[in-house]
Amino acid sequence: MKGRITNIGHGLEGDLTVTLSLPRQYTDDIKKLLDADIDAEIKKWREKRSLSANAYAWVLITKIAQCTRPPMSKENVYKEMLKSYGQVGVISVLTSKAEPVKRELKYWESAGTGTVDGKEFEHIRFWVGSSLYDKHEMALFIDGIASEAKDLGIETLTPQELERMKGEWA
Repeated sequence: MKGRITNIGHGLEGDLTVTLSLPRQYTDDIKKLLDADIDAEIKKWREKRSLSANAYAWVLITKIAQCTRPPMSKENVYKEMLKSYGQVGVISVLTSKAEPVKRELKYWESAGTGTVDGKEFEHIRFWVGSSLYDKHEMALFIDGIASEAKDLGIETLTPQELERMKGEWA
């Protein structure tokens, strides 16, 4: 949920005290947690991308999959679009610890190995799935997919329609 930190201080025991301003509709839920241990995560608010943005991306991905020869699956086209236009990162993990990390990553490939202080590391390139994208990341992703679709002669939204759609994500 979207909220705001309104005050930070320290309690009598020296613990950090954070005061949050949250939407009123959550009052009853929050009251139930009073004086209970909770699992807390606070991070900067980011607008989520719209489901219509995701739907449009999959329409284009499906059309691209149908145009390829031999035909590719939608999932394989999606992976290729992630590699070309998605959010990517690289992590280096001790080779002995790499397998559990790779199990947690849905879209990844090996980016080689290296040795530091006699310890061998595997470098893993990974892509974040579009379901976790914010509006800006999704706009970049869809622009790339639309460009690929146009190159294949697939009809896409006009630039004006695409900008209008992006404006609706705001």
